[in-house]
Amino acid sequence: MKTVLLIHASGAHYFRREHGLWLPVDQPAQNDKLWVIANLAEETLEAFKLPVLYGRDRSNYLERRLASAYPHSQYRAAPLITGTWLKPGFAMLTGLTNTDTVISKLNKLNISVTGVWGIATLLALMLKHLAILDVLLVMPSEHYLRILVIKEGVPVLTRCVNRYSEERDSDANEILRTRQHLEHHRIFEQDAIPPVLYLGDPTPISAPLTAAGITVLPLPEALSPKGEVAYLHPLFEYVTTSPDGQLAPLRLRANHLAENVRRAAYAGIITCLLAVILFGQEDFRALLTLHRRGQTLSTDLQQASSERERLAGRISASGLDPALVRQATRFAALEMDAAHTPESMLQLAADTIADLPLVRIKSLTYRFPKQGERYCQGHTVIDVPLVNQKIDLGIPLGSKPREAGNNDAAAIPNRYAELQFSILLTENLTPAAEAEIRKRISTALKATEGIQLMEDPAAFSLINTLKGGFGMDTAQAENLWCMSVPWKSASLKDMP
Repeated sequence: MKTVLLIHASGAHYFRREHGLWLPVDQPAQNDKLWVIANLAEETLEAFKLPVLYGRDRSNYLERRLASAYPHSQYRAAPLITGTWLKPGFAMLTGLTNTDTVISKLNKLNISVTGVWGIATLLALMLKHLAILDVLLVMPSEHYLRILVIKEGVPVLTRCVNRYSEERDSDANEILRTRQHLEHHRIFEQDAIPPVLYLGDPTPISAPLTAAGITVLPLPEALSPKGEVAYLHPLFEYVTTSPDGQLAPLRLRANHLAENVRRAAYAGIITCLLAVILFGQEDFRALLTLHRRGQTLSTDLQQASSERERLAGRISASGLDPALVRQATRFAALEMDAAHTPESMLQLAADTIADLPLVRIKSLTYRFPKQGERYCQGHTVIDVPLVNQKIDLGIPLGSKPREAGNNDAAAIPNRYAELQFSILLTENLTPAAEAEIRKRISTALKATEGIQLMEDPAAFSLINTLKGGFGMDTAQAENLWCMSVPWKSASLKDMP
C-alpha cells in the first residue's frame, strides 16, 4: 500500500492511498511503501548552470558543489531542472541544512523508506512538468506559508514563514514582501513581477494583491484539490512516482534498494526459464500445440455430428424427410440472397435520371408479384415467362432425395420484381423537350440487362398522337414507368 509521511515543524502525519484517494492514518502497515516529504524551513534551493561534463567528471563536480553547500548534512541532491545528462542545462542544489527533525522521526520507523523529498523541490519539479515558467507559487499550511518563485522555469527563491491565522491579510503581506525582495535584488523588474498561483482559497488575498498590481492565476486542473488532503493530493500523487531530487542517504534506503534488486533478480531468473522453454524446447512445444489442436477438432466434429443426428431425429418425428428440409433451407437462403434490396431499387432509379438535372423522382414503389399475378396493375403489354413458371426442387415424389453434392449445378428459377416510378420536372418545358427526356429515360432502362418495360411513356408521346384523337391514352401520357427487374442469378453450389 502506498503511504506518505509529511513532516513539518508542527508535527508529522501519515497518509495512505485507498481507492484513488489519500486518507490520514495513525501508523503505516509493516508492508507499506513509504515516501517522505519534508516541509521545513531548513530546506534551501540554489540553481546553477551545469558545465559541459560527462560521466565521473560530472558526478565529482556535483558532489563537490553539494559538499560545499551542505557540509553538515547528508540529506542533499542535485536534480536537473532543464536540459538532459547529454545536453547540460540548469541543475538545482537542494537539501536540508538541519536534519534533526527528519532523523528523529525516521529512526522510529521499522519499515523501508523509498526516499525523502523536500516540498520546495517537489513543487519546482511539478511546475516544470506542467510547463509553468514564471510564477510565484504560494502553498499555505496550518501554521506555515511556503513561497516558491520560478523564473524561466528555474527556481530562484523559496521561503517558509510563520502564518498567523488571526491576520486575514498575513498571506498577502508575505507575498508583497517577497515581491519587494525580488525587486530590490533585481531578480524581476517592477513591471515584470510574475503572477501568483495560490494553492488554497484565494478569496482573502485576491483584493489586496489585485490592488497592488499582482495577478492571481486560476488553479490548473492538475493541481486541483481532491479528497480530505485537498491541495496535497496532486503532491502526493507526484511523489509516489519517485521523481529526481531524493535527499535521503543510501543507508536509510538500503532495505528498499535491496528489495528492488531482489525483484530484478527474480525477474531475470523467470526470464531465463521462459527463454529455455520458448527457444530450447521449440519442437516439443509445437508438438504439444498440434496435439491439443487435434483434440479440439475431434471434439468439435463429435459435437457437430451429434447435433446433426439430433436435428435429423426431430425432423423425422415431424413426418418430413430431413434431406428435403435441408435442401429447402438451402434454397430459401439462396433465394433471400438473390432478391433485390431496397437500396438496389433506389440506386437503379437514381442512375436512370443521373444525367437529367431537371428531373426528380416523384413516386417509387416496388413489389415481388406472387405466382399467377400480373404486372403493373394488369396493364402488361409484354408477356413474362414467369407467370406460369413453377419452382421445382428436383425431388421426385415418393423417391429418396439426392444429396446436396449431386445437384450443385441446379440454379434458382427465374424470379422478377416489379418496379414503378414517376418523375417530376422542375421547369416547364416544351412538349418536344419533355418527349426527349422521356425517351432518354426509357433508353437508359432498356439498356439495363434483363429489364422489361410494361409501362413506357416514351411509346405514347403526345407529339405522335393527334390532339383529341381516339387513339390517345391519357393514362399512358403520364410520366410513369413500370417494369420487371430480374433477380440476381445464383447457383445452389454457392450455398454452404
